[in-house]
Amino acid sequence: MSLITTAQTFTTNPAFPTADQPLTLTVDVSSVPSLADESAIWLWAWLPDCSSSCDAPTNVNPATSAQSAARFSSTADPDVFTLTFTPTTFFNKPADQIARIGFKVKADDWGNGQSPENLFIDISTGELEVSFSEPSDEYFFVDAGSVINIVALSSVSADLELKINNVVVETLTGTVLNYGHNVVESGTIEATVTASIGGEIATDKFYFIVRQATESATMPAGIIKGINYDADLSKVTLCLEAPGKSSVYVIGEFNNWIPSTTYQMKQDGELFWLEINGLNSGQEYAFQYFIDEEIIVGDPYADKILDPNNDPFVPTVTYPGLKTYPNGASGNVSVLQTSQVPYNWQITNFQQPAKEDLVIYELLVRDFDQEQNYQSIINRLDYLQGLGVNAIELMPIMEFSGNLSWGYNPSYFFAPDKYYGTKNDLKSFIDECHSRGIAVILDMVLNHTHEDNPLAQLYWNQSTYKPAVDNPWLNVTPRHPFNVFYDFNHESLYTQNFVDTVNHYWLHEYKFDGYRFDLTKGFTQDFTEGSDVGAWSAYNQKRIDLLKRMADAIWSHSPEAYVIFEHLADNSEEKVLADHGIMLWGNMNHNFNQNTLGFSDGSAIDWSYYKTRNWQEPNLIAYMESHDEERLVYRNISYGNSIPGSYNTKELDIALERVKATSAVYYAIGGPKMIWQFGELGYDKSIELNGRTGEKPIPWADGGLGYNEDHERLKLYDVTAELVKLKTSYPIFSNSITTINESEPLVKQVTLKTDPFVSNPGSVDEMNLLVVANFNLTAKDIAVSFPHTGNWYSYFANGDELGVEASPKVLQLQPGEFRIYTDIKLPAVAAELTDFVQPIAPTGLSAKVTGNEIELNWKDNSSIETNYQVWRSTGEGFELITTVNSNVSSYIDQSVEELTTYTYKVTAKNAHYTSDSEETTVTTTEFVTGINGGVSEALKVYPVPAKDYLKIDGIRGNSTYEILNLAGKSILAGNVNGYVDVSTLPKGVYVLTIKNSKDLHKIKFIKAGQ
Repeated sequence: MSLITTAQTFTTNPAFPTADQPLTLTVDVSSVPSLADESAIWLWAWLPDCSSSCDAPTNVNPATSAQSAARFSSTADPDVFTLTFTPTTFFNKPADQIARIGFKVKADDWGNGQSPENLFIDISTGELEVSFSEPSDEYFFVDAGSVINIVALSSVSADLELKINNVVVETLTGTVLNYGHNVVESGTIEATVTASIGGEIATDKFYFIVRQATESATMPAGIIKGINYDADLSKVTLCLEAPGKSSVYVIGEFNNWIPSTTYQMKQDGELFWLEINGLNSGQEYAFQYFIDEEIIVGDPYADKILDPNNDPFVPTVTYPGLKTYPNGASGNVSVLQTSQVPYNWQITNFQQPAKEDLVIYELLVRDFDQEQNYQSIINRLDYLQGLGVNAIELMPIMEFSGNLSWGYNPSYFFAPDKYYGTKNDLKSFIDECHSRGIAVILDMVLNHTHEDNPLAQLYWNQSTYKPAVDNPWLNVTPRHPFNVFYDFNHESLYTQNFVDTVNHYWLHEYKFDGYRFDLTKGFTQDFTEGSDVGAWSAYNQKRIDLLKRMADAIWSHSPEAYVIFEHLADNSEEKVLADHGIMLWGNMNHNFNQNTLGFSDGSAIDWSYYKTRNWQEPNLIAYMESHDEERLVYRNISYGNSIPGSYNTKELDIALERVKATSAVYYAIGGPKMIWQFGELGYDKSIELNGRTGEKPIPWADGGLGYNEDHERLKLYDVTAELVKLKTSYPIFSNSITTINESEPLVKQVTLKTDPFVSNPGSVDEMNLLVVANFNLTAKDIAVSFPHTGNWYSYFANGDELGVEASPKVLQLQPGEFRIYTDIKLPAVAAELTDFVQPIAPTGLSAKVTGNEIELNWKDNSSIETNYQVWRSTGEGFELITTVNSNVSSYIDQSVEELTTYTYKVTAKNAHYTSDSEETTVTTTEFVTGINGGVSEALKVYPVPAKDYLKIDGIRGNSTYEILNLAGKSILAGNVNGYVDVSTLPKGVYVLTIKNSKDLHKIKFIKAGQ
């Protein structure tokens, strides 16, 4: 933020206040328009942490209207207020922790009415002190011949000496020194007062600058706005554009932040310029401009700034050796440095992908990795390269207000924000992307700017907190309804020149490959406040002309640069821009999401195709997700459609499958494509989590959500990668006759035919392709219109062949299923990625008794990942006893009870099917411990249930048997000779006893009916 100096005054009583004694603060707010009419004001005070920056507040006292301790009292003068407080009590701190008090004066705790500057009260230590009470400013301007009234105060009676320009002009012994100085000097003059007693000395100083007219001088050839470096490494030339201003001084570390006529800039028309010499090669210097004796700003063209409020939170690992914010400065400061080590570019001949082949990955550095810097993205480029994207679009990275921002509040348009890394880190990231064939696109914000921008602060109305009416770049009031921050006037030649300079800079200094321009529909002056919002979106020729002018300026020096607009205006206007060669965002988030949700309303996706919009070139970047839209999968699991008890799109595995299907349709439609980060993993955290622009959880396993180790999410990644590879590998996607068939709302067919059509294609250059997807909640027989009969091959089925005898051919697709067919057999893709290849609902169950265990077997053990739920009943409903997956071939129920009849069934469920098997009834038998501690493992008695006989195998020696009913009555008996005839027994449960000299076996069995 710039500093606008004021004549606001304050005094303290006593003049040297101590922390533990009452202090009366008197303020005069007559020079602060936002406070001048207030009847009540409050103190907003803090204790600065002077170890880092005396502007960094700690222990802020929340002064509100409810806190009488912070409320000033009125005086007879309506602009003068007083407040008495004891610092130790006010801050609840011991005296040794209060060395200085920073404060503002506010009308209330939320309004804009406040003093513009941070003011400070130095707390006395009780030792000898001396200070100037008049003048109260550290420095000020005067005219030659004027008189300066000087008053110096000492904390105790002492020998006082006043020097002007190192010449003694007054001495006395006492506590007060008064002197009237007649200004006869020129330049910047130092005034010093010294108090001494008993060998103890204290001093204070101020400076006055004798005004002199700005020198008019022609600027050296080749000088541009901003910082100009020279072959002489001890020299720079600074240039500031400031129409209507009369004086500009450079202040900085080379002159202790005090204006000096030595550093007064010369003027050449509307440009102010100055050569600065004597710099140390390679040393960083912080500086600012002091304009018209009241405005202090950084250089709007600086490529590095220091921010006292945010730099302390930049991690050292991200920006090692960051320059410490300088003492004596206030607000954002610019940095210059001669003899900077240039970045050594490894890739100097990068060939950008063609516009129509682009697959763009939109990325926010802050939320991509927990390290939140460029190096962390470099570390994950293998992941992005594996996905197949050929362009990365960075959300805004130029210096913005704060650290944790989306970046759409830019303040310095030539300085990369330090929170993401150094300038060379950014260049290294771009260089590494280029080495992998990946273009890098910068999200550029030129619709508006933050108030910290020097272009705003140079012409600023503090009373309204808006740009002043004479601001050459900015509108006082935004000229469109959805503006944020402060609106650029794109009809202004000043703005156009600034825009062109910004656009040239990033393409050439950092080798960005193009821009995505934010909110280009705002580049208009025709909308007035209160007008119909629809008028803003309607056709606007002035806006078109402004935008075409900007694009042409870019292409004049960078013919291959991508120019992408977030325009979202009436199609009649977008068509003109698209036909001019500009790519435009196309928001299809709602439409594609309606398909994944399973709702037909608003599910048409034909507007994703540039020819549907009657555009001449494939310049439409339709997207399913962007940083501005809700996540597909989040909306699915929150609001998805379902059939109760059957198919539910809210289930995550089903939602992920349906995103695969929408992706298959999306990538088949011609034109450049875009992925918002982690859409390929089915990111399902809402855009509103932590606030719309707040930080979002990262998906990685190392410190994040673990999505990259989730099998189902990785299958979506793999499917996306295959679709991207398909799009970028074959000419059919950029040279085809495309048909989108949506005759049934939730059934999509996209056909790509070679132009001209070849009936017997023989190469991939003449390949035809068809995508069909079913977004209904039930299976659907679909009449698929193949371009021709003959053999077609499924892309996601290991190349399985489909014979098409006639077209249309009816195919059954399960809910959420998609298929891609080509008439050229392409390299095989694993069927397991989609779960839709020859879909078979798991069915079938059989059972048998082995010993005392019930073994269940299901017939289907397909490659589809399936969960089997085993249910058991004893006559009154089924209970779930276990869940197993498809790699288990059987289940043994070991919790059965003796002499109990069970009925089993299995529910088989995968992402798309739920089916119940036929029921199977089995009955348990009982084994009773024998003489030798158990039943012989070799003994087998079967079948159970028995109908005509019991077969007995594995008995040792000569044995006898006896059959008893459950009442213990003997029914049959005899010798065991291999089997026992039970045909005469009535239906029921019996006990078979087998014994010999060593063993006794008792086995319960069931006699079945005839």
